[in-house]
Parts: sequence; C-alpha cells; structure tokens
Amino acid sequence: MIFRRFLLSMGGVAFMAGIVLSLLWMRSPSPSATEQPTAPPQTVLTAAHALPAGTLLRADDLRWVQIPTLDTPPGAFVRSQAGDIEPLGAATRRPFRAGEALVGDQLIKPTEPGFLPAVLAPGMRATSIAVDAAEGGAGLIAPGDRVDVILTQTFTDTNISVTSRSVGETILQNLRVIAIDQTTNLTGNATTNAPHTEPRLPKTVTLEVSVRQAEMLMVAGQLGKLQLTLRSLADATQISSPAVPAPTWAVQVSPALRSLAPLSTPTPANVGGQTPQAPIVIEIIRGSKSALTCYSQQTGGPTDCAALTTAEPTSPVTAPKPAHSQQLGS
Repeated sequence: MIFRRFLLSMGGVAFMAGIVLSLLWMRSPSPSATEQPTAPPQTVLTAAHALPAGTLLRADDLRWVQIPTLDTPPGAFVRSQAGDIEPLGAATRRPFRAGEALVGDQLIKPTEPGFLPAVLAPGMRATSIAVDAAEGGAGLIAPGDRVDVILTQTFTDTNISVTSRSVGETILQNLRVIAIDQTTNLTGNATTNAPHTEPRLPKTVTLEVSVRQAEMLMVAGQLGKLQLTLRSLADATQISSPAVPAPTWAVQVSPALRSLAPLSTPTPANVGGQTPQAPIVIEIIRGSKSALTCYSQQTGGPTDCAALTTAEPTSPVTAPKPAHSQQLGS
C-alpha cells in the first residue's frame, strides 16, 4: 500500500513538472519568430510644401528626407552615391502633400508630349516671345519664375516734342514663365552630390497668359522692344499689383532733355491742358534796386522768370509773385 502511494505521488509530481515545462516552452520565442535585422532608412526626395497639379518644380519645392525603406513608394527618387537626381523643371501631374515622396511616373518632363497642356492653368494660354540676352535676363530667368513685361517705344514723328519721343511702360505683370530656351544637365556631380546646371543665353521665352494678355503681347511686339524683369518671390505671391505703373518718359529720365525742352512745348507733366508748376521766385534787394531770381520746381535750376506763368496761355505774361525776399547791402 505504501509503495503504491509512493508511485502515485511520483506520477503526480512528474505530471506537474510536465505542465510547467510545457508552459515555459510555449512562452519562449520560436526560432522563426526572432527579430530580423531592419534595413537602414533611405533618403527620398519629397515635396517641401503642398504642390498643386501643374506645378513647375524648382529647387525650393524639393526636400530630401529619410524615411523607412518599407515606406518608400516604387518609382521614388532615392539618394545614391552616384549623385542626387532632382527633376527640376518637370511638372506635377497630380497634387502632392507636404512631405509626400515624389514619384517619377507622376511627373512630366519638358521634353515629353503634353507638357504644356499639363502645366497651363484652366483658361490660360502659352505664348512665346523672341528675346536676346538682355531681354531674357541673360539666362538667369528659369521656368516657374514670375516676370513683368516692359515695352519701350521711340517715336520718329518730328511733330512730337523731343522730351516725349521715348517712353517705357509696364504692360503686363506677374506672368509665369512656362518654358525657356535653356538646357539643364541633371546628371549630378559625383563630388558635390548636387545637380549641375549649364545655362545658355535664351532665344525664346514661353509665358502663361490669358487670351487678352496674349493679344497685348502680340501687339506690343509690333510697337517696340519687349524686356522681361524678374519678380521677387514675395511679389510673385500677389495675383496682381494694386495699380498699373505710370509710363516713364524720356524727359523724366534725362535732365539734359529737361534743360533743352522748350517751355511752351507740352511735356508728359502738363499733357491735357495742365500748366507747369509755378517757379520759386526769390527777390534780391540791393539798396534801392531789386532783382528777381527764379528756380524751376521741375528741374531745380535757374529759369527765366518772364517765361513761366500760372495764367492761361492766352493771358499776357506777367512776372510771378516773389516767394522770398533778401536784403543785401549796397
């Protein structure tokens, strides 16, 4: 009886030990479930800020960011030892969120068919104008920049005053440059890991304009010489300027023309029947004698007191009233 109880006790102990060992074995990690070494993160080209569809990519639109390898989408631009390939000048086919990785098949290059229609905003047109080195910014204007268009004209009619034969005026403002005759080599530089750009002097510049603006450009090209001026990034955010700048006439640029212009000839300052500003008159008294000295408010130099008057052209010329008097000793 005692031996039987001993065997039963040993069996119970063995049973309990088996249960404990089973629990321990189930809790221990299996060899197949051991953690595998993770791949290092990759440096991927992402959108520096929100990019609407049709955005022309510039350097400030792009940012290299490290993300997990598993999160890298197929076709993303991944930094490598051969250099950083950045799709500068390409256009986005769809909107990209800030920080979203750029994908090659969602961009359209300038050399691909359908580039211009993808870039143009609804209702806008693409118009190209011929430029030389100076007119096109000497190769410093790039696609995506915002520019103003200045028209300069020279009139040859001899009936026009010499002070009004040349004029410059800003006819269009804040136009987006769509394309430019410039080659960009994006093969990268193995030493600096930066894209290498080889600008050339432009021959044509393509601008995004409305139908009305396209007509104005075509007419302006027949009137005189067109010049592009580059806008700053702060000004580029403005849809339009609050006021159109006034034309700049030759007489407003050259003091020599102001001194040569006849006083009776209308100038841009008094076109429309307006009379010129009255001169500043100083009376100099020497004993019992007095003399008037006049200074033009337009040029700041001495002028003939009898030739200027605030009266109507049909009125007799009268000497203006002195503004200052100075007593001098005899």
